[in-house]
Amino acid sequence: MSESFDVVCVGSGITALAYAASLLETRRGTRIVVLEKHRIPGGYATQFARPKHHARFDVSLHKLSGMGPDGNLREALKRLGVFDELEPVFPDTLFRACTGDTRITLTKDPHAVLEALQQRFPDCAAGLQTIFDEISTYGYDGYMQFRTLSGEYEPDLKRLRYAHTVLKTRSTRDAIRERIPVPTLREILALPCIYVGAFPEQTSYLYFLHVWYAVLFGGSAYLRGGSSALTAALVRRIERGGGRVVTRAEVQQITIDRTSMRATGVVTEIGHFHADEVIVNTSPLYALEHLVDRTLPGFDTPVAAHTATHAASSTTTLYVVLDAPPARYGLVDAETMLLARDPETACEARACARRAPSEAALSEQAYWHDSSVEVTNYHALDPTAGHVIVVNALDTIHHWPERKTDAYRGKKARARDALLGRLLEHFADMQGHVRYVELSTPRTCLRYTNNTHGSGYGALVEPSSTKHAPSRRLPVDNLRFVSHWVSGSGYEATVGYGAMLGFQKAKDFT
Repeated sequence: MSESFDVVCVGSGITALAYAASLLETRRGTRIVVLEKHRIPGGYATQFARPKHHARFDVSLHKLSGMGPDGNLREALKRLGVFDELEPVFPDTLFRACTGDTRITLTKDPHAVLEALQQRFPDCAAGLQTIFDEISTYGYDGYMQFRTLSGEYEPDLKRLRYAHTVLKTRSTRDAIRERIPVPTLREILALPCIYVGAFPEQTSYLYFLHVWYAVLFGGSAYLRGGSSALTAALVRRIERGGGRVVTRAEVQQITIDRTSMRATGVVTEIGHFHADEVIVNTSPLYALEHLVDRTLPGFDTPVAAHTATHAASSTTTLYVVLDAPPARYGLVDAETMLLARDPETACEARACARRAPSEAALSEQAYWHDSSVEVTNYHALDPTAGHVIVVNALDTIHHWPERKTDAYRGKKARARDALLGRLLEHFADMQGHVRYVELSTPRTCLRYTNNTHGSGYGALVEPSSTKHAPSRRLPVDNLRFVSHWVSGSGYEATVGYGAMLGFQKAKDFT
């Protein structure tokens, strides 16, 4: 095969699909092809079925922020022409936090959440007010980043300078500890860090405020049919606009003309796709190390910059099928957080694990046993998927053996037992009613996505005291990275970023 296109996308993650759909929404007929190495497109925005157990599992947590009336994601999906094809489900609660015998439910109303937490923790009322004020100001400014770039929103410059010189440089853990004296409440407030693949001691407080604004004020929803429903809608939009999505076409090389220093296309196992522009929707470091000729001039700087970038966490995920609806056994809410028994001990355990990342016992204790984990009740969101719940634990790849080894299989069994034990500890009535379990690991993530360290969230959004990040600019003008490694994690950031770039590209064409 040898064909020519205006644009070729390497990888069919949700950012690339949004990019292609937005470009075709504005400039129908653009010759664009999206290439995917697997049999289905979507990257993490996919699901897999187990018909024997009458179950469909979403590959990863697909909670969508910004789906409220004024949410950024809703607006982006409308502009892409796919919102009316989707069926959003809006849970009544943001999440329920469980610790010991305590259950604390946060509703989806921001003012009610603040009031409920102040009543539950009266000694923390002032600190809570401060945090929620910061969410509604600095968090709002961060949430409006794409609209700021497009000129639709103009933030207060004085406030913005303070945010980037003070709040961005602080960790979420330190900022919350300064405002809140109660460890349990600190852990509850820090839980949205899970949505960006990090723990509070790793996450910039400024970005944390942005995430809280997105899930609370922006409005959170899930899609009936899972994240695959969004992938399918975007693929249909691309195909209606004349674009193509080709699966089972793993890219082996990005071709670059050494004289002009311009990308000319990609080589795949099924042929050569020539293109005027190449969009890379995979880990930039993977692309630079495996898909690009690094002897070309000018690549040393971006390789060094991306090598220095810290990857966010991967996940170890337990997929569970019960013999009856989860609500029968006490799991009622769409999302439940199983809190760390002792948040301070958990933080210390993670610090030990990071100092010795290949020490299996330290990492297993820190990530599977000590830290908070997230549980999604997919049956409450879409009963047709089966009696399904999913347990997500942030993890790292460094202590996981290679796949298809006895050591790997043994570790998977320990992870399964640990996470299932955490679940049954809080929902004892499920004991004896678990019909099927399956586990994915950071090695699974790496296998399917080629993301650095199997990260499901892109780059770590850590505190930064540097005013300017090291240059990642490529010496090739028509080669661009488009993924959660660039935009930030989460559907709202990735879809919004891809759509913004696609609409901008359409203007360039005209």
